[in-house]
Amino acid sequence: MKTTLLVLLLALTFGVKAQTSVSLYDIQYSAIDTPYAVPVSAYNGQVVKTGGIITGVCSYGYYMQTSHATKWAAINVYDKTYAPSLAVGDSVALTATVTEYYSETELNTVTSLTIISHNNQALTPPTVIALDSIQRREYQGMLIKILDATCVRFNTSAVWWVFSDSTQLNSATSEDTVDNILMTTQTYKPGQKYNITGCIHFEYANWIEPRDANDIEGVIDYQNTYTDMNVFPNPNQGVFMASVNASASNKNTEVSISDITGRVVYKEAVNIPSGKSSIPVDISSLGKGVYFLQISDYQSTAVKKVIIQ
Repeated sequence: MKTTLLVLLLALTFGVKAQTSVSLYDIQYSAIDTPYAVPVSAYNGQVVKTGGIITGVCSYGYYMQTSHATKWAAINVYDKTYAPSLAVGDSVALTATVTEYYSETELNTVTSLTIISHNNQALTPPTVIALDSIQRREYQGMLIKILDATCVRFNTSAVWWVFSDSTQLNSATSEDTVDNILMTTQTYKPGQKYNITGCIHFEYANWIEPRDANDIEGVIDYQNTYTDMNVFPNPNQGVFMASVNASASNKNTEVSISDITGRVVYKEAVNIPSGKSSIPVDISSLGKGVYFLQISDYQSTAVKKVIIQ
């Protein structure tokens, strides 16, 4: 009894906090997930023991996420002490405090960190999402990838790039920001399209943070061959028609479908004649969810989101 009272007295006197072992999912998860929602973590202010795989590193800290997670399981760690010794792919265990900074749930005051293993990049493939999903809380801190993104302009005052995305289902144009926290120098050509991988950083809103040149897949001129790509019906039950308008015939066209993790779940070689074409696709054997249909040749690519209900 005396020992218990002494520990309690020390905790009250010196601010010692209990340490809770908790997953990144539990730290981040919220039932509120509308765009721009900023709910507070259930562990806000608590000292926790947690861990994950490093997906991005900068001077002030790093991003980490749970192996094979696709949402709700990543976080930004503000930690200048251990950041210099870390690399992408490191599996780590650490003790830190959960905090809310500009409505971003993050970890800071890291008191201990252990590197368990290296080179685990294959365990954290980027989750493929559309720009109209970037602002959802479930992707905060996650390593994501956007496809078919058009560079719109450079925001000189804010020093970031604005991109638009054509993978959504409605006619509205989705625009969002590619920032330079992890990769300080980036160059894009307005009007050109890119596939971009990066960690999601929240500060006023969610920004995409590419880590190096490998995260920016070369300029792709989608307009050379394929235009007016569409899917109907969409949503569907896995059976649909993909229509596309080709400026030239191509006997080396590939139709592929990937899931939200980027894994290719369907692939077929087809001959696309010049003009409008319709391609029947049957992926009814796959589960319900969001997929990305891609029609490509050696020079051009078109991408469209597909929803199976």
